[in-house]
Amino acid sequence: MKTYLPRFLLLASMSSLFVMSGYATVIESLPFTITKAGTYTLDGNLKYTGAANTDAITVTASNVILDLNGYTLSGTNTVAIFGGGASNITVQNGTITGFFVGVLFENGSQALLQNLRLSNASAACIELINFTSSTIQNCFVLGTSSPGADGIYLGGCQGIVVKSNQISNDGVGCDSNDSFGNIFIADQLTNCTYGLYLGIPDKYQGNVTIACTTPFTGGTAVGYENN
Repeated sequence: MKTYLPRFLLLASMSSLFVMSGYATVIESLPFTITKAGTYTLDGNLKYTGAANTDAITVTASNVILDLNGYTLSGTNTVAIFGGGASNITVQNGTITGFFVGVLFENGSQALLQNLRLSNASAACIELINFTSSTIQNCFVLGTSSPGADGIYLGGCQGIVVKSNQISNDGVGCDSNDSFGNIFIADQLTNCTYGLYLGIPDKYQGNVTIACTTPFTGGTAVGYENN
């Protein structure tokens, strides 16, 4: 006679197996450095009060998924999530508030930033430097209304797709003037000094701006859906 575990017991057993096998590492305190590929998550809100020259979460490994799991990272005068020289990094599903920069990635490729709520960063909510072939999508970006602050800043980047984001109260909503060709699709930009501030190789389509002093500058509009 065969017997079967009830479904909820089977799922619980699988969950325990994932944890024991290192499927997801829980970040319980800050600062924290990710040095190995894998999945990392939060199980509660975390506040960082460290020095300005240290970052709350540092990613030095490639092939990393950082799932905030609906929780909040908060801080003041440093970077919330920094990645240098790593590729294939995903950050998703949570809130990052305060900080000097919310997410800062340098010298890599294949970043995916999605379903994030970023607010009140004093310099930029998202900043990619010398990055390629990446996507920023479905994020809510709320600035400080400072003339020098950016919602999303791309410096020396190429092949970044910025799509379906809501960006408001920034000096520049999306700043790609120092890059080499990126794509902006279906973003909504509100109450920014500059909405899209783009470089000559950039292209944009289906973006909407409201109460932006200069809605679009630079880049090439593809089609006629931008307003």
